[in-house]
Amino acid sequence: MTLYLPTRHVSMPPEAWDPGRARAWLQRWAADALSVRARQEWPVHPRDAEDSPGPEALAPLNGLYIGACGVWLALARAAAAGFCELPTGLPEIFDQVLEDYVRSPDDGERVPSWFLGESALLTICCLVRPDALKADRLAEMIRKNRANPTREALWGAPGTMLAALFLHEATGDERWAELIRDSAAALWESWFHDAALDVWLWEQDLYGRRIRYVGAAHGWAGNLYSLWRARALLSAEQQAELRARTLEGLGRLAVIDGELASWPAHTGSPSKPLLQWCHGAPGIITSLRHAELPEALPLLVQGARSIVAAGPLAKGVALCHGTDGNGAALLEMHRRTQDAFWLDRARELAMWAIAQSEAERDRYRQWRYSLWTGDAGLACVLLDCLDGRSRGMPGLDSLW
Repeated sequence: MTLYLPTRHVSMPPEAWDPGRARAWLQRWAADALSVRARQEWPVHPRDAEDSPGPEALAPLNGLYIGACGVWLALARAAAAGFCELPTGLPEIFDQVLEDYVRSPDDGERVPSWFLGESALLTICCLVRPDALKADRLAEMIRKNRANPTREALWGAPGTMLAALFLHEATGDERWAELIRDSAAALWESWFHDAALDVWLWEQDLYGRRIRYVGAAHGWAGNLYSLWRARALLSAEQQAELRARTLEGLGRLAVIDGELASWPAHTGSPSKPLLQWCHGAPGIITSLRHAELPEALPLLVQGARSIVAAGPLAKGVALCHGTDGNGAALLEMHRRTQDAFWLDRARELAMWAIAQSEAERDRYRQWRYSLWTGDAGLACVLLDCLDGRSRGMPGLDSLW
């Protein structure tokens, strides 16, 4: 049974973890990123432009997923670890990013999307410097996005729900708790039982298609992430249902081959098996970071074994669909189990990712200034590898 396509991965000899090389990469990347930003806005990488055809493809971007917001978050982490010094304070930095976004939205219009729109920017601005007007706009945005028909994390309520979660965790304000419950209620209303699979799913109305995705970016796992993180605010009945439906789905949707396991991209007709954060075992593992499910651990271990067996991704560096994203999943497995094996394998993937990043830098003569598709995400994974711990997925589990 095929859990991943070998052609989507590369065979590279194992390289011993070298913290000195990781530190040198971080220092160079941070210095270059700040030097470029002092002269101009970070340019869109040619590979990101290829993935986003249209007149706006080459315009500087400001969102969390692929724009300035995500790069500044990574630089803030690097600065906190002593690898660079930010040019000004975080309130001034993120106020400017928000202003740039409002003036020129990444998608041509202001949208609530956590990854690709305004809600993450407003959240960060409110966290670094409370602002009643920004908070009011954010609250209204979360409320209006509750019934977004995408029913997934990039565009829909599971994403904007994160804005309320971050602010409630930081402030304890009941206003954000109410919005969390409201978004959770919208997810619950659209959660249906697929009789054929005997599992509870969501159907996404996304990019002109109706499809039942399973993974972290667009589907089932990404929705579960927000619900599990909000678990303490759910009713006792909902908490019990969440546990039961998660365990059932994990087992019934899994594709198992001996000691290895992964999960399909969607529940429709067979598609190419993907093993990356957005689709496959890595995203399943990281999406359950807040889930107290010891019964699921053996299956998650099988998923982690698949990541190790497959090796680095041919696409190179990217949290979403690259080598460092898979390394982040192994760091999460180390956090769960405290087994040093997973930290060692995560660090191996990190070394491979450094080599891939450097090769891309030489080829294109520029860094890929992006958190989820480029080098800023690798910076966050390297910082965790140096610390020997997982802070989760940057921009999802933690900000800086």
